[in-house]
Amino acid sequence: MTVTSGLATRVSHGRTPRRRGIRLPLIVLGSLAVVWLLVATAFADNGVVPYPWTLVAQIVADGQLLAGNAAHTLGRAAQGLPWAIAVVVPLAVLCFLLPVSQPVVFIVATVVHVIPTVAIAPILTVAVPPETARVIITALAVYFPLLVGLLLGLRSVDGRAADVITASGGRGWAKVRFLRVQSAVPSIIAALQIGVPSAVLGALISEFFGADRGLGAVLLASQEQFLVTRVWAIGVVAGAIAAVGYAMVTLVARLAVPWAGKGATVDTTVAGAETARLGTGKSIVALLVAFGLVAASWYALRGVFGLSDYFVKLPHDIARFLTEGDPRTGEGPEVFWATFLGAMGETAVHAASGFVAGTALAVLGAIALVALPRLESVVMPLAVVLRSIPMMAMIPVIVIVFGRGLLAVTIVVVLITFFPTLVNVMGGLRAAPEGAVDVVRATGGSGWQIARHIRVLYAVPSIIASAQIAVPASIAGATLAEWLATGDGIGHLLAVSSVRAQYLQLWSASVLLVVTVLAIYAVLSLVSGTLTRRIGIVG
Repeated sequence: MTVTSGLATRVSHGRTPRRRGIRLPLIVLGSLAVVWLLVATAFADNGVVPYPWTLVAQIVADGQLLAGNAAHTLGRAAQGLPWAIAVVVPLAVLCFLLPVSQPVVFIVATVVHVIPTVAIAPILTVAVPPETARVIITALAVYFPLLVGLLLGLRSVDGRAADVITASGGRGWAKVRFLRVQSAVPSIIAALQIGVPSAVLGALISEFFGADRGLGAVLLASQEQFLVTRVWAIGVVAGAIAAVGYAMVTLVARLAVPWAGKGATVDTTVAGAETARLGTGKSIVALLVAFGLVAASWYALRGVFGLSDYFVKLPHDIARFLTEGDPRTGEGPEVFWATFLGAMGETAVHAASGFVAGTALAVLGAIALVALPRLESVVMPLAVVLRSIPMMAMIPVIVIVFGRGLLAVTIVVVLITFFPTLVNVMGGLRAAPEGAVDVVRATGGSGWQIARHIRVLYAVPSIIASAQIAVPASIAGATLAEWLATGDGIGHLLAVSSVRAQYLQLWSASVLLVVTVLAIYAVLSLVSGTLTRRIGIVG
Protein backbone atom coordinates (compact mmCIF):
# COMPACT_ATOMS: atom_id res chain seq x y z
CA MET A 1 0.00 0.00 0.00
CA THR A 2 2.81 2.34 0.86
CA VAL A 3 4.68 1.55 -2.34
CA THR A 4 1.55 2.09 -4.38
CA SER A 5 0.85 5.36 -2.62
CA GLY A 6 4.40 6.53 -3.16
CA LEU A 7 4.25 5.64 -6.84
CA ALA A 8 0.95 7.43 -7.22
CA THR A 9 2.38 10.46 -5.47
CA ARG A 10 5.42 10.54 -7.75
CA VAL A 11 3.24 10.18 -10.85
CA SER A 12 0.97 12.90 -9.59
CA HIS A 13 3.90 15.17 -8.85
CA GLY A 14 5.35 14.45 -12.26
CA ARG A 15 2.14 15.32 -14.09
CA THR A 16 0.99 18.33 -12.15
CA PRO A 17 3.65 20.80 -13.37
CA ARG A 18 3.18 19.57 -16.95
CA ARG A 19 -0.56 19.99 -16.74
CA ARG A 20 -0.15 23.46 -15.26
CA GLY A 21 2.32 24.35 -17.96
CA ILE A 22 -0.17 23.38 -20.67
CA ARG A 23 -3.20 24.79 -18.90
CA LEU A 24 -2.01 28.40 -18.70
CA PRO A 25 -1.27 28.88 -22.43
CA LEU A 26 -4.58 27.18 -23.28
CA ILE A 27 -6.44 29.58 -21.00
CA VAL A 28 -4.76 32.55 -22.69
CA LEU A 29 -5.51 31.28 -26.19
CA GLY A 30 -9.07 30.41 -25.26
CA SER A 31 -9.67 33.85 -23.75
CA LEU A 32 -8.32 35.56 -26.86
CA ALA A 33 -10.53 33.41 -29.09
CA VAL A 34 -13.61 34.32 -27.05
CA VAL A 35 -12.77 38.04 -27.21
CA TRP A 36 -12.24 37.80 -30.98
CA LEU A 37 -15.62 36.11 -31.46
CA LEU A 38 -17.40 38.68 -29.28
CA VAL A 39 -15.85 41.61 -31.17
CA ALA A 40 -16.57 40.04 -34.57
CA THR A 41 -20.18 39.41 -33.54
CA ALA A 42 -20.62 42.93 -32.17
CA PHE A 43 -19.44 44.48 -35.44
CA ALA A 44 -20.85 41.88 -37.81
CA ASP A 45 -22.97 44.50 -39.60
CA ASN A 46 -19.89 46.62 -40.42
CA GLY A 47 -17.78 43.65 -41.43
CA VAL A 48 -14.59 45.24 -40.07
CA VAL A 49 -13.60 42.26 -37.90
CA PRO A 50 -13.94 38.90 -39.67
CA TYR A 51 -14.66 35.67 -37.86
CA PRO A 52 -11.64 33.36 -37.49
CA TRP A 53 -12.99 30.80 -39.98
CA THR A 54 -13.72 33.58 -42.51
CA LEU A 55 -10.16 34.82 -42.20
CA VAL A 56 -8.73 31.31 -42.63
CA ALA A 57 -10.89 30.79 -45.72
CA GLN A 58 -9.64 34.08 -47.17
CA ILE A 59 -5.99 33.12 -46.59
CA VAL A 60 -6.57 29.77 -48.30
CA ALA A 61 -8.39 31.35 -51.24
CA ASP A 62 -5.66 33.99 -51.68
CA GLY A 63 -2.82 31.55 -51.01
CA GLN A 64 -1.07 31.99 -54.36
CA LEU A 65 -1.51 35.78 -54.34
CA LEU A 66 -0.22 36.12 -50.78
CA ALA A 67 2.70 33.72 -51.24
CA GLY A 68 3.98 35.41 -54.39
CA ASN A 69 3.82 38.91 -52.97
CA ALA A 70 5.13 37.83 -49.57
CA ALA A 71 8.29 36.64 -51.32
CA HIS A 72 8.91 40.17 -52.66
CA THR A 73 8.29 41.77 -49.26
CA LEU A 74 10.53 39.24 -47.54
CA GLY A 75 13.25 39.92 -50.11
CA ARG A 76 13.18 43.66 -49.38
CA ALA A 77 13.26 42.98 -45.64
CA ALA A 78 16.22 40.65 -46.14
CA GLN A 79 18.04 43.45 -47.98
CA GLY A 80 17.19 46.29 -45.61
CA LEU A 81 18.10 44.52 -42.35
CA PRO A 82 21.77 43.77 -43.29
CA TRP A 83 22.25 47.32 -44.52
CA ALA A 84 20.96 48.69 -41.22
CA ILE A 85 23.31 46.39 -39.32
CA ALA A 86 26.24 47.36 -41.55
CA VAL A 87 25.68 51.04 -40.78
CA VAL A 88 24.82 50.75 -37.08
CA VAL A 89 27.64 48.49 -35.88
CA PRO A 90 30.53 50.79 -36.96
CA LEU A 91 28.70 53.83 -35.58
CA ALA A 92 28.17 52.15 -32.20
CA VAL A 93 31.82 51.09 -32.00
CA LEU A 94 32.89 54.61 -32.97
CA CYS A 95 30.90 55.96 -30.02
CA PHE A 96 33.18 54.03 -27.66
CA LEU A 97 36.48 54.54 -29.43
CA LEU A 98 35.74 58.27 -29.71
CA PRO A 99 33.25 59.22 -26.93
CA VAL A 100 32.80 62.76 -28.20
CA SER A 101 31.18 61.29 -31.32
CA GLN A 102 28.32 59.69 -29.40
CA PRO A 103 26.09 62.77 -29.05
CA VAL A 104 26.75 63.53 -32.73
CA VAL A 105 25.71 60.03 -33.79
CA PHE A 106 22.72 59.93 -31.49
CA ILE A 107 21.34 63.35 -32.43
CA VAL A 108 21.66 62.73 -36.17
CA ALA A 109 20.15 59.24 -35.79
CA THR A 110 17.24 60.66 -33.78
CA VAL A 111 16.54 63.42 -36.28
CA VAL A 112 16.40 60.94 -39.16
CA HIS A 113 14.25 58.55 -37.13
CA VAL A 114 11.68 61.16 -36.13
CA ILE A 115 11.03 62.32 -39.70
CA PRO A 116 7.75 60.64 -40.73
CA THR A 117 8.04 57.96 -43.40
CA VAL A 118 5.28 59.60 -45.39
CA ALA A 119 7.48 62.71 -45.59
CA ILE A 120 10.83 61.11 -46.40
CA ALA A 121 9.61 58.35 -48.76
CA PRO A 122 8.56 60.65 -51.66
CA ILE A 123 11.96 62.42 -51.50
CA LEU A 124 13.80 59.08 -51.59
CA THR A 125 11.78 57.78 -54.53
CA VAL A 126 12.73 60.89 -56.50
CA ALA A 127 16.37 61.01 -55.42
CA VAL A 128 17.31 57.32 -55.99
CA PRO A 129 15.93 54.40 -58.04
CA PRO A 130 12.59 53.18 -56.63
CA GLU A 131 13.84 49.73 -55.55
CA THR A 132 16.84 51.28 -53.82
CA ALA A 133 14.51 53.75 -52.10
CA ARG A 134 12.40 50.89 -50.74
CA VAL A 135 15.43 49.11 -49.33
CA ILE A 136 16.51 52.39 -47.67
CA ILE A 137 13.02 52.85 -46.18
CA THR A 138 13.21 49.30 -44.82
CA ALA A 139 16.63 49.96 -43.28
CA LEU A 140 15.36 53.21 -41.73
CA ALA A 141 12.62 51.26 -39.97
CA VAL A 142 15.25 49.03 -38.34
CA TYR A 143 18.38 51.04 -37.58
CA PHE A 144 17.23 53.07 -34.55
CA PRO A 145 16.20 50.16 -32.28
CA LEU A 146 19.41 48.40 -33.34
CA LEU A 147 21.52 51.43 -32.45
CA VAL A 148 19.92 51.93 -29.05
CA GLY A 149 20.15 48.21 -28.23
CA LEU A 150 23.78 47.95 -29.29
CA LEU A 151 24.78 51.04 -27.31
CA LEU A 152 23.03 49.63 -24.26
CA GLY A 153 24.82 46.31 -24.68
CA LEU A 154 28.25 47.81 -25.19
CA ARG A 155 27.79 49.73 -21.93
CA SER A 156 26.61 46.71 -19.96
CA VAL A 157 30.06 45.66 -18.77
CA ASP A 158 31.57 44.67 -15.45
CA GLY A 159 33.56 47.64 -14.19
CA ARG A 160 36.07 45.35 -12.50
CA ALA A 161 36.76 43.52 -15.76
CA ALA A 162 37.24 46.86 -17.49
CA ASP A 163 39.72 47.88 -14.77
CA VAL A 164 41.67 44.66 -15.34
CA ILE A 165 42.00 45.39 -19.06
CA THR A 166 43.04 48.97 -18.32
CA ALA A 167 45.63 47.82 -15.80
CA SER A 168 46.99 45.40 -18.42
CA GLY A 169 47.55 48.24 -20.86
CA GLY A 170 44.35 47.77 -22.85
CA ARG A 171 42.69 50.84 -24.30
CA GLY A 172 39.45 51.60 -26.16
CA TRP A 173 39.68 49.01 -28.95
CA ALA A 174 40.87 46.27 -26.57
CA LYS A 175 37.91 46.89 -24.28
CA VAL A 176 35.50 46.80 -27.22
CA ARG A 177 37.01 43.61 -28.62
CA PHE A 178 37.58 41.57 -25.46
CA LEU A 179 34.87 42.84 -23.13
CA ARG A 180 32.15 45.02 -24.57
CA VAL A 181 31.25 42.80 -27.55
CA GLN A 182 30.74 39.75 -25.33
CA SER A 183 28.76 41.78 -22.79
CA ALA A 184 26.61 43.22 -25.58
CA VAL A 185 25.42 39.83 -26.90
CA PRO A 186 22.11 39.75 -24.93
CA SER A 187 21.24 43.29 -26.01
CA ILE A 188 22.23 42.54 -29.60
CA ILE A 189 19.91 39.54 -29.58
CA ALA A 190 17.06 41.67 -28.21
CA ALA A 191 17.78 44.34 -30.84
CA LEU A 192 17.64 41.74 -33.62
CA GLN A 193 14.41 40.32 -32.19
CA ILE A 194 12.96 43.80 -32.52
CA GLY A 195 14.68 44.45 -35.84
CA VAL A 196 13.32 41.45 -37.75
CA PRO A 197 9.61 42.38 -37.34
CA SER A 198 10.55 46.02 -37.96
CA ALA A 199 12.25 45.02 -41.22
CA VAL A 200 9.14 43.18 -42.39
CA LEU A 201 6.95 46.13 -41.47
CA GLY A 202 9.36 48.61 -43.08
CA ALA A 203 9.47 46.57 -46.30
CA LEU A 204 5.67 46.41 -46.37
CA ILE A 205 5.35 50.16 -45.82
CA SER A 206 7.97 50.89 -48.49
CA GLU A 207 5.70 49.16 -51.00
CA PHE A 208 2.99 51.77 -50.40
CA PHE A 209 5.00 54.19 -52.54
CA GLY A 210 4.65 53.12 -56.16
CA ALA A 211 5.43 49.40 -55.88
CA ASP A 212 3.49 47.05 -58.15
CA ARG A 213 4.39 43.90 -56.18
CA GLY A 214 4.64 42.94 -52.53
CA LEU A 215 2.22 42.67 -49.62
CA GLY A 216 2.21 46.44 -49.19
CA ALA A 217 1.04 47.02 -52.75
CA VAL A 218 -1.69 44.37 -52.39
CA LEU A 219 -2.70 45.85 -49.03
CA LEU A 220 -3.06 49.32 -50.51
CA ALA A 221 -5.13 48.01 -53.41
CA SER A 222 -7.32 45.97 -51.04
CA GLN A 223 -8.01 49.03 -48.90
CA GLU A 224 -9.02 51.05 -51.94
CA GLN A 225 -11.42 48.27 -52.95
CA PHE A 226 -12.75 47.84 -49.38
CA LEU A 227 -11.69 44.19 -49.27
CA VAL A 228 -11.56 44.14 -45.47
CA THR A 229 -11.03 40.41 -44.97
CA ARG A 230 -8.13 40.40 -47.44
CA VAL A 231 -6.55 43.30 -45.54
CA TRP A 232 -6.72 41.20 -42.38
CA ALA A 233 -5.28 38.21 -44.24
CA ILE A 234 -2.32 40.28 -45.44
CA GLY A 235 -1.71 41.53 -41.90
CA VAL A 236 -1.78 38.00 -40.49
CA VAL A 237 0.61 36.72 -43.19
CA ALA A 238 3.02 39.61 -42.59
CA GLY A 239 2.84 38.93 -38.86
CA ALA A 240 3.47 35.23 -39.37
CA ILE A 241 6.57 36.00 -41.44
CA ALA A 242 7.84 38.33 -38.73
CA ALA A 243 7.07 35.74 -36.04
CA VAL A 244 9.10 33.13 -37.92
CA GLY A 245 11.99 35.58 -38.19
CA TYR A 246 11.77 36.34 -34.48
CA ALA A 247 11.77 32.62 -33.69
CA MET A 248 14.80 32.05 -35.93
CA VAL A 249 16.78 34.76 -34.14
CA THR A 250 15.82 33.27 -30.79
CA LEU A 251 16.75 29.74 -31.89
CA VAL A 252 20.10 30.75 -33.35
CA ALA A 253 20.90 32.71 -30.18
CA ARG A 254 20.11 29.73 -27.96
CA LEU A 255 22.29 27.44 -30.06
CA ALA A 256 25.21 29.83 -30.64
CA VAL A 257 25.33 31.71 -27.32
CA PRO A 258 23.28 29.70 -24.79
CA TRP A 259 24.83 31.68 -21.94
CA ALA A 260 23.46 35.03 -23.18
CA GLY A 261 21.05 36.68 -20.77
CA LYS A 262 21.64 34.22 -17.94
CA GLY A 263 23.03 36.27 -15.12
CA ALA A 264 24.92 39.25 -16.41
CA THR A 265 27.05 41.36 -14.11
CA VAL A 266 25.67 44.34 -12.30
CA ASP A 267 28.00 47.17 -13.17
CA THR A 268 26.14 48.74 -16.09
CA THR A 269 25.38 52.15 -17.48
CA VAL A 270 22.71 53.41 -19.81
CA ALA A 271 22.78 53.91 -23.54
CA GLY A 272 23.27 57.58 -24.24
CA ALA A 273 24.53 58.46 -20.75
CA GLU A 274 28.12 58.91 -21.89
CA THR A 275 27.31 62.41 -23.12
CA ALA A 276 26.84 63.52 -19.50
CA ARG A 277 30.48 62.66 -18.76
CA LEU A 278 31.94 64.86 -21.46
CA GLY A 279 33.25 68.22 -20.48
CA THR A 280 31.12 71.27 -21.20
CA GLY A 281 33.34 72.39 -24.06
CA LYS A 282 33.36 68.98 -25.75
CA SER A 283 29.61 68.66 -25.34
CA ILE A 284 29.03 72.01 -27.01
CA VAL A 285 31.37 71.11 -29.86
CA ALA A 286 29.61 67.76 -30.32
CA LEU A 287 26.21 69.42 -30.44
CA LEU A 288 27.40 71.99 -32.98
CA VAL A 289 28.90 69.26 -35.16
CA ALA A 290 25.66 67.24 -35.00
CA PHE A 291 23.46 70.14 -36.00
CA GLY A 292 26.02 71.17 -38.64
CA LEU A 293 25.81 67.70 -40.24
CA VAL A 294 22.02 67.83 -40.22
CA ALA A 295 22.00 71.31 -41.77
CA ALA A 296 24.58 70.36 -44.42
CA SER A 297 22.60 67.27 -45.40
CA TRP A 298 19.47 69.37 -45.52
CA TYR A 299 21.00 71.95 -47.86
CA ALA A 300 22.33 69.13 -50.05
CA LEU A 301 18.78 67.99 -50.82
CA ARG A 302 18.34 70.65 -53.47
CA GLY A 303 21.81 70.73 -54.97
CA VAL A 304 22.64 67.03 -55.06
CA PHE A 305 19.23 65.64 -55.94
CA GLY A 306 17.88 68.61 -57.90
CA LEU A 307 14.69 68.93 -55.84
CA SER A 308 12.39 71.88 -56.35
CA ASP A 309 12.53 74.79 -53.91
CA TYR A 310 8.73 74.80 -54.04
CA PHE A 311 8.60 71.51 -52.13
CA VAL A 312 11.89 71.49 -50.19
CA LYS A 313 12.33 74.36 -47.77
CA LEU A 314 15.76 75.10 -46.30
CA PRO A 315 16.72 76.20 -42.76
CA HIS A 316 16.89 79.91 -43.63
CA ASP A 317 13.41 79.70 -45.24
CA ILE A 318 11.99 78.21 -42.05
CA ALA A 319 13.81 80.70 -39.82
CA ARG A 320 12.30 83.55 -41.81
CA PHE A 321 8.84 81.97 -41.67
CA LEU A 322 9.01 81.49 -37.90
CA THR A 323 10.13 85.06 -37.25
CA GLU A 324 8.49 87.07 -40.03
CA GLY A 325 5.42 85.05 -41.03
CA ASP A 326 4.05 83.60 -44.26
CA PRO A 327 5.13 85.63 -47.32
CA ARG A 328 2.26 84.22 -49.41
CA THR A 329 -0.62 85.23 -47.16
CA GLY A 330 0.99 88.07 -45.21
CA GLU A 331 0.06 86.47 -41.89
CA GLY A 332 2.41 87.18 -39.00
CA PRO A 333 4.39 84.46 -37.22
CA GLU A 334 2.02 84.57 -34.26
CA VAL A 335 -0.66 82.83 -36.35
CA PHE A 336 1.52 79.79 -36.98
CA TRP A 337 2.87 79.68 -33.43
CA ALA A 338 -0.64 79.71 -31.96
CA THR A 339 -1.71 76.92 -34.31
CA PHE A 340 1.40 74.85 -33.71
CA LEU A 341 1.41 75.15 -29.92
CA GLY A 342 -2.25 74.19 -29.73
CA ALA A 343 -1.68 71.18 -31.97
CA MET A 344 1.50 70.22 -30.09
CA GLY A 345 -0.38 70.26 -26.81
CA GLU A 346 -2.94 67.81 -28.21
CA THR A 347 -0.22 65.54 -29.62
CA ALA A 348 1.67 65.64 -26.32
CA VAL A 349 -1.41 64.36 -24.47
CA HIS A 350 -1.98 61.63 -27.08
CA ALA A 351 1.67 60.50 -27.16
CA ALA A 352 2.10 60.67 -23.38
CA SER A 353 -1.01 58.59 -22.67
CA GLY A 354 0.07 55.92 -25.15
CA PHE A 355 3.68 55.97 -23.97
CA VAL A 356 2.76 55.55 -20.30
CA ALA A 357 0.17 52.86 -21.00
CA GLY A 358 2.42 50.99 -23.46
CA THR A 359 5.44 51.10 -21.17
CA ALA A 360 3.45 50.00 -18.12
CA LEU A 361 1.81 47.11 -19.99
CA ALA A 362 5.13 46.04 -21.51
CA VAL A 363 6.98 46.10 -18.17
CA LEU A 364 4.20 44.16 -16.44
CA GLY A 365 4.05 41.77 -19.39
CA ALA A 366 7.81 41.25 -19.30
CA ILE A 367 7.70 40.49 -15.57
CA ALA A 368 4.86 38.02 -16.14
CA LEU A 369 6.67 36.24 -18.99
CA VAL A 370 9.91 35.97 -17.02
CA ALA A 371 8.06 34.73 -13.93
CA LEU A 372 5.90 32.35 -16.02
CA PRO A 373 8.16 31.25 -18.91
CA ARG A 374 5.57 28.91 -20.46
CA LEU A 375 3.45 31.93 -21.41
CA GLU A 376 6.17 33.21 -23.74
CA SER A 377 5.43 30.65 -26.44
CA VAL A 378 1.88 32.03 -26.67
CA VAL A 379 2.30 35.73 -26.00
CA MET A 380 5.43 36.53 -28.05
CA PRO A 381 4.07 35.31 -31.42
CA LEU A 382 0.92 37.37 -30.87
CA ALA A 383 3.01 40.41 -29.92
CA VAL A 384 5.15 39.99 -33.05
CA VAL A 385 2.06 39.74 -35.25
CA LEU A 386 0.56 42.90 -33.75
CA ARG A 387 3.86 44.74 -34.23
CA SER A 388 4.06 43.68 -37.88
CA ILE A 389 0.59 44.78 -39.00
CA PRO A 390 0.77 48.30 -40.55
CA MET A 391 -1.12 50.85 -38.48
CA MET A 392 -2.55 52.34 -41.69
CA ALA A 393 -4.53 49.11 -41.99
CA MET A 394 -5.41 48.87 -38.29
CA ILE A 395 -6.47 52.44 -37.59
CA PRO A 396 -9.80 52.29 -39.50
CA VAL A 397 -10.76 49.21 -37.46
CA ILE A 398 -9.65 50.83 -34.21
CA VAL A 399 -11.68 53.95 -35.00
CA ILE A 400 -14.85 51.96 -35.69
CA VAL A 401 -14.46 49.96 -32.49
CA PHE A 402 -13.17 52.65 -30.11
CA GLY A 403 -14.17 55.95 -31.72
CA ARG A 404 -12.02 58.94 -32.72
CA GLY A 405 -11.00 60.18 -29.29
CA LEU A 406 -8.09 59.77 -26.89
CA LEU A 407 -8.77 56.07 -26.33
CA ALA A 408 -8.26 55.20 -30.00
CA VAL A 409 -5.00 57.17 -30.23
CA THR A 410 -3.76 55.58 -27.00
CA ILE A 411 -4.41 52.11 -28.40
CA VAL A 412 -2.51 52.95 -31.61
CA VAL A 413 0.50 54.21 -29.66
CA VAL A 414 0.40 51.21 -27.32
CA LEU A 415 0.42 48.82 -30.30
CA ILE A 416 3.49 50.58 -31.71
CA THR A 417 5.51 50.85 -28.50
CA PHE A 418 4.56 47.65 -26.67
CA PHE A 419 6.68 45.07 -28.52
CA PRO A 420 10.10 46.83 -28.51
CA THR A 421 9.70 47.66 -24.83
CA LEU A 422 8.60 44.12 -23.99
CA VAL A 423 11.62 42.53 -25.70
CA ASN A 424 14.17 44.93 -24.21
CA VAL A 425 12.78 44.71 -20.69
CA MET A 426 12.63 40.91 -20.83
CA GLY A 427 16.31 40.90 -21.76
CA GLY A 428 17.10 43.20 -18.84
CA LEU A 429 15.09 41.11 -16.39
CA ARG A 430 16.88 37.93 -17.43
CA ALA A 431 20.29 39.59 -17.09
CA ALA A 432 19.98 39.86 -13.30
CA PRO A 433 22.86 38.11 -11.46
CA GLU A 434 22.04 34.47 -10.77
CA GLY A 435 23.58 34.75 -7.31
CA ALA A 436 21.02 37.31 -6.21
CA VAL A 437 18.22 35.27 -7.78
CA ASP A 438 19.40 32.10 -5.97
CA VAL A 439 19.37 33.89 -2.60
CA VAL A 440 15.68 34.81 -2.96
CA ARG A 441 14.84 31.36 -4.34
CA ALA A 442 16.65 29.64 -1.45
CA THR A 443 14.58 31.58 1.07
CA GLY A 444 11.35 30.38 -0.53
CA GLY A 445 10.77 33.32 -2.84
CA SER A 446 8.44 32.82 -5.81
CA GLY A 447 9.06 33.78 -9.42
CA TRP A 448 7.02 36.94 -8.89
CA GLN A 449 9.06 37.93 -5.84
CA ILE A 450 12.32 37.33 -7.70
CA ALA A 451 11.08 39.44 -10.61
CA ARG A 452 9.79 42.23 -8.36
CA HIS A 453 12.68 42.49 -5.89
CA ILE A 454 15.71 41.48 -7.99
CA ARG A 455 15.14 41.48 -11.73
CA VAL A 456 13.33 44.83 -12.03
CA LEU A 457 16.26 46.64 -10.40
CA TYR A 458 18.74 45.34 -12.95
CA ALA A 459 16.34 45.96 -15.82
CA VAL A 460 16.39 49.73 -15.26
CA PRO A 461 18.96 50.35 -18.05
CA SER A 462 16.84 48.29 -20.44
CA ILE A 463 13.70 50.19 -19.45
CA ILE A 464 15.46 53.49 -20.12
CA ALA A 465 16.78 52.23 -23.47
CA SER A 466 13.23 51.14 -24.31
CA ALA A 467 12.02 54.64 -23.51
CA GLN A 468 14.56 56.03 -25.99
CA ILE A 469 12.94 53.87 -28.66
CA ALA A 470 9.38 54.44 -27.47
CA VAL A 471 9.47 58.26 -27.25
CA PRO A 472 9.77 58.93 -31.01
CA ALA A 473 7.56 55.90 -31.72
CA SER A 474 4.86 57.36 -29.46
CA ILE A 475 4.93 60.70 -31.21
CA ALA A 476 4.97 59.04 -34.65
CA GLY A 477 2.02 56.84 -33.68
CA ALA A 478 0.09 59.79 -32.27
CA THR A 479 0.64 61.91 -35.38
CA LEU A 480 -0.38 59.00 -37.63
CA ALA A 481 -3.60 58.47 -35.67
CA GLU A 482 -4.30 62.22 -35.75
CA TRP A 483 -3.71 62.29 -39.49
CA LEU A 484 -5.97 59.33 -40.29
CA ALA A 485 -8.56 59.46 -37.52
CA THR A 486 -8.92 62.23 -34.96
CA GLY A 487 -8.55 65.39 -37.05
CA ASP A 488 -6.50 67.25 -34.47
CA GLY A 489 -2.93 67.58 -33.21
CA ILE A 490 0.31 67.80 -35.18
CA GLY A 491 -0.72 64.92 -37.43
CA HIS A 492 -3.75 66.82 -38.66
CA LEU A 493 -1.70 70.02 -39.02
CA LEU A 494 0.85 68.22 -41.22
CA ALA A 495 -1.89 66.60 -43.31
CA VAL A 496 -3.69 69.90 -43.87
CA SER A 497 -0.44 71.65 -44.72
CA SER A 498 0.36 68.99 -47.32
CA VAL A 499 -3.10 69.07 -48.92
CA ARG A 500 -3.08 72.87 -49.10
CA ALA A 501 0.53 72.98 -50.39
CA GLN A 502 1.56 75.05 -47.36
CA TYR A 503 5.09 73.65 -47.44
CA LEU A 504 6.62 76.33 -45.24
CA GLN A 505 4.16 75.42 -42.51
CA LEU A 506 4.70 71.69 -43.16
CA TRP A 507 8.49 71.88 -42.86
CA SER A 508 8.38 74.28 -39.90
CA ALA A 509 6.01 72.07 -37.92
CA SER A 510 8.16 69.01 -38.72
CA VAL A 511 11.35 70.73 -37.60
CA LEU A 512 9.80 71.91 -34.35
CA LEU A 513 8.51 68.38 -33.75
CA VAL A 514 12.07 67.04 -34.11
CA VAL A 515 13.38 69.72 -31.74
CA THR A 516 10.71 68.72 -29.22
CA VAL A 517 11.82 65.08 -29.35
CA LEU A 518 15.47 66.09 -28.89
CA ALA A 519 14.49 68.17 -25.85
CA ILE A 520 12.65 65.17 -24.40
CA TYR A 521 15.76 63.08 -24.98
CA ALA A 522 17.89 65.63 -23.14
CA VAL A 523 15.57 65.48 -20.14
CA LEU A 524 15.47 61.69 -20.35
CA SER A 525 19.28 61.50 -20.35
CA LEU A 526 19.50 63.69 -17.24
CA VAL A 527 16.84 61.67 -15.42
CA SER A 528 18.35 58.33 -16.44
CA GLY A 529 21.84 59.36 -15.36
CA THR A 530 20.60 60.54 -11.99
CA LEU A 531 18.44 57.46 -11.48
CA THR A 532 21.07 54.89 -12.39
CA ARG A 533 23.69 56.57 -10.22
CA ARG A 534 21.28 56.76 -7.30
CA ILE A 535 20.47 53.05 -7.38
CA GLY A 536 24.12 52.17 -7.89
CA ILE A 537 24.28 50.52 -11.31
CA VAL A 538 26.62 52.94 -13.08
CA GLY A 539 30.12 51.77 -13.91
